[in-house]
Amino acid sequence: MLSGGGVIKTSMSKRGFKHRRTEDQLTIRGEYARNLQYVYSREYQTQSGMVVDLVYFCADLLAEKLVMGLYRENPTIENGVYINASRSLDLKAFDQENIEKELDKLIPRVKDGFK
Repeated sequence: MLSGGGVIKTSMSKRGFKHRRTEDQLTIRGEYARNLQYVYSREYQTQSGMVVDLVYFCADLLAEKLVMGLYRENPTIENGVYINASRSLDLKAFDQENIEKELDKLIPRVKDGFK
């Protein structure tokens, strides 16, 4: 069921995300914050400014699901949140293919073009 410990790391690396190991680098407040296991981030410079994507993973052990969330924002402006969304995957379905499918649905492309 949970074989291949690098499934999440590999999927996020392919998408250009980096894992932050210290809590003071990234802080997320919200429903899943107390259960956070991993947070990955990436930054884009777009025509309308900086965009930061934070993708988090946590386990809902009671429901036996992996929860994946996306928080996309422009940190330079007030109320600059573009997306705050989450998806879940049954732990029984945890494998590379299913993780990729869910991440494809969760993380849309930045539409403003890159500089």
